[in-house]
This record gives sequence, C-alpha cells and structure tokens, in this order.
Amino acid sequence: MSRQRVRGFSFSRTTAVTLRVLTQISRDRRTLGMMVVMPGVIMLIFGFALGGQVSNVPVLVDNQDAGYSATAGTASAGLHAGSAVLSALEANGNVKVTVGNFSAGRSGVDSGEYSAAILIPSNFSQELLLRSTGLNATASLQVYVDGTNPSVDAAVLSALQTSVQSASGASGFRIDQQYAFGGVKFSGLEVSLPAVTAFVLTFLVLLISLLTLAREGTSGTLPRLYTTPLTALERLLGYTLALLFLAIMMVAVILVVGVGLFGVIVRGSIVLLFSAAVLYAFAHVLLAIFLSNFAKNELQAVQMAPLIALPSMALGGMLVPVTSLPSWIQPVSRIVPLYYGNRLFQGIMLKGYGIGQLTTEFLVVGAMAVLFFILALSTVKDRMDA
Repeated sequence: MSRQRVRGFSFSRTTAVTLRVLTQISRDRRTLGMMVVMPGVIMLIFGFALGGQVSNVPVLVDNQDAGYSATAGTASAGLHAGSAVLSALEANGNVKVTVGNFSAGRSGVDSGEYSAAILIPSNFSQELLLRSTGLNATASLQVYVDGTNPSVDAAVLSALQTSVQSASGASGFRIDQQYAFGGVKFSGLEVSLPAVTAFVLTFLVLLISLLTLAREGTSGTLPRLYTTPLTALERLLGYTLALLFLAIMMVAVILVVGVGLFGVIVRGSIVLLFSAAVLYAFAHVLLAIFLSNFAKNELQAVQMAPLIALPSMALGGMLVPVTSLPSWIQPVSRIVPLYYGNRLFQGIMLKGYGIGQLTTEFLVVGAMAVLFFILALSTVKDRMDA
C-alpha cells in the first residue's frame, strides 16, 4: 500500500496563493474600483446624513394669544408671550414654522404636510403672568403631533419647550399633546417596521436577483440561451417573471413575520399593503436585471446590492427625516426608491392611508419600474462578448 507523502508547511506556497488572488483582482478593474470607491462613497453619504440633529421639521403654529397686562396701584406688568414664543420657534433650527389656523394644521398633520400643529391659546400670556405672581393658574399649549417618528416628535417638543422658556423665562407651563393617526404613541417596533420592510425588500430583492442572474452567466446557461431563437425581450420577461415570483415569496414572509408573529397592527388595508410591497419589489427586480447587464461575475453582482441599499438607507428617510439632510442632498433623496417605499409602507401601516392619499407614491414607483425595464431592455446583450 502506497503511503502519501506528508508535506510540511511552506510559506512560499502560501505567498504564491496570496499573490495569485491579488493579481486576479488587480486585473479586474471594475471589481477593484468598486472595492476602493464603494466604502468611501457610503461613508460620505452616512456622514452627511447623520452629521447633524433632526432639523427643519415642518410645523404649523396658530398664535391666538393677544398678550396680557395687569395694573396694581402704580405698578403695571405686561406680557406678550405668544408673539415671543412664535418668534423663538421661527428662529429655532429644529422646526420650520408656518403660521396658520390650528384646525387646518391638524388636517395638514393627517395628510402628511406638517409633522405637528401647535396652538398658543388666547389666555396664554395671562396664565403665565398670573402663575409668576404665585396664583394658581395653568398655562398650557396644545400640540397635535405625528407620532409615527419618535425623533420628529422629540424635536418638536424640544423646540417648543426651549422657545417658551427663552421667550418668557417661564417653566410652569404644560403641553397638552395629542397624537395623530389613532391618538396613540406607536411602539418602537411599529414605528420601525415600515422602514425595515422597505430596506429588507430593497437589499434582498437586489441581492438574490443579481446573484441569480450572475449565475446564469457563470454556469454557462446564458451562453446556451444565446444560441436559441429567444429574443432579448422574451429572455428579459422570462427572468422578470421568475424573479418576481421569488420577490412575492419574500414579501409574504416579511409581512407574515412582522404582522403575524410580532402582532404589528396595520391600520390600512392589508391588501393594499401587499400590493404596494409587490410593486416595490417588482421595481427592484427590474433594477437588478438592468444592473446585472454590467456585472461580469458573482463578486461584482454581490457588491452592487449594498452599493445601492446602504446609501438608500441614509438618503431614503430611514435613519433621519429627509428634511434634516443638507439642502443640496434632499433632491437626491427624491429619486431614491426607498424614500417612496418608506412613505408607502408607513402611510398604509401606521397612518391608515388609502390609495387616494398615496397616489403619487404608487405612480412614482410604477414609473421607476417602467424606467428600469427600458434601461434593462436597452442594455441587455443578445450574444457573448467577443
């Protein structure tokens, strides 16, 4: 019986393997470029997105306070707290103030135009002044706020408290807070699940679709398809339908886990939510098909998914409100699919919106799907590269 010779460890052989891998990567300029550029781009985007606090939160303020003055003998005292608070709020970078009617502001919060509506009542100055003299008076402000985003809620309350204290020097005031969309403050899971749903669909649909398509090329299946009578459109539609089926399965699993397992309440229609998720996933299937036309191997395909998903997380409103991003970045957010995915899922799940209130979001995601299909069809190959 022959005995296999046992070789000792060789550093030179190990070095040879290392050099071979590095040489192979260095020859693949596209992969090398993505490895160098992608981390820098992602860090820059996250740095800009997370570099500051929540700011420019849109609020409506209804100042009904006409001020108050009191005279005792030869002494007199007066206070115009409402005007001072309004001026302080307008100067506060956390909020972006619109002056208007409180009732219209409540409707604006319900429709998503504002994050909060603030009412400074007509007796606010009087109550503050009486309280400062030791009398039993209650100075209160009414706030109707969107509780679907805790950071926005905290920013509004912080700005209001700071503004009242700096404007009047008073601390004995009360904020009567009422939450929109059911009048309750949502749990952390309920608040985060819409954004998590959008991100998971973005990342997984892209990743699985890109890997599936890349393997078609590396396994030799795609070259064989080039020899068949299949047209580029037929092949593209075939891939789209197959990947859409996989995406629908992922949508079902995500919703079953979130709604069924964790018991998250969906205030809107579950059918509309499923339809929105399928449309959103469909757009990313087409985006993946378009991107796969430029990936030469599985490594490049795997790199493309986080290259799209991670910047989308920062720019799409998942981490911080889009209004808090630098002004020159905000227009970029409006072309990120995740921005509209967040608005769709949050609107249906937390706010109970219907198709009428989300028409713009549905149309934009649908238009993106059409655009990605056209791009995929225009860049698809009908033969192997020479």
